[in-house]
Amino acid sequence: MTEQLALGYACCLIASVAYAVNYLPVKKYDTSDGVFFTFAMSLGILIVGVLTGCFMQHEPLVFEPLAAVGGVIFTLANLLCPLVIQLIGLGLGLTIWDLSNMLMGWVTGRFGLFGVDKEISQKPLFNYVGLALACVSLVFMYLAARFDKKPKEASADVEAPEEGKVDEEKQPLPEHSETQSHMRLVVGSALAMLVGVLLGTIFDLPQELTQGKFGPDHSPFALDYVFSHFLGIFVSAAVALLIYVIVRRRRSFVPLKLVLPAMLSGIIWAIGTVAWFQANGDLGFSVTYPIISSLPSILALLIGFCFFGELGSSKSRGFALTGVLIRLPGVILIALSRL
Repeated sequence: MTEQLALGYACCLIASVAYAVNYLPVKKYDTSDGVFFTFAMSLGILIVGVLTGCFMQHEPLVFEPLAAVGGVIFTLANLLCPLVIQLIGLGLGLTIWDLSNMLMGWVTGRFGLFGVDKEISQKPLFNYVGLALACVSLVFMYLAARFDKKPKEASADVEAPEEGKVDEEKQPLPEHSETQSHMRLVVGSALAMLVGVLLGTIFDLPQELTQGKFGPDHSPFALDYVFSHFLGIFVSAAVALLIYVIVRRRRSFVPLKLVLPAMLSGIIWAIGTVAWFQANGDLGFSVTYPIISSLPSILALLIGFCFFGELGSSKSRGFALTGVLIRLPGVILIALSRL
């Protein structure tokens, strides 16, 4: 039991690191509407899926359609992300879908929704308090991104406007512009919540297969469903790209220079997801979702600050530090709730 828990926590850490860095290979590339990027990323994901199926499965390589459904759901959520960012921005969008993803996964495991076995925590109070702290910290992470300005941007903000030039930001918006902004916020927030809910369900069917909900002839080992899950991602991404090219034709955004960076991004993401599969089997959703939905943003903030000049204002650094100081105790409490 102790070895199982240790492996589960180690896998949570591996998944968190992978999710914190998996988009670095494409940081300098334009991914536009994300359709071609999602497909190219799925090539890397499929490579890891095949290797996992060949060398890490307990059972012979078998395609499980129900496990593949989770991969299709992931692709759908991934394709919605660029639209969310376009409507409400990355900071708010990421905050909303991280929160709804974490809550969806946690609720599913803690209360046994959608056929998943209800999980019994050794210290339920630790789990509840840790989840609450993780949720609160997301607000401060959003504020850190909201007030993140580079030195040049900050100095430009305090420059006096040219004589006779109207400061447009201080002028009241026309009524129709305010209505449009409100609609963008409502629609974008709803889509971000949908993305999080979808991401919070991608492991449900594989988990039910391991728990014997669809008969005893299915493997009880989580890693035996990785290949099918990843194949579902690849096939659905390929179908999405085909439809996209047919509809958009010459306006399609398909830069070949994006293929290798996106594949590398997919490989890193897939390694993290393999670890998450294992952690789900060892710890359960009510532990893995809050931890793996929390740690990557902390690591990403640290990487951005140290290597990319992010968190350029004192406000953003203050909010980020507050978020980290709230979130770390939450993650520790969640981890301790299984001991």
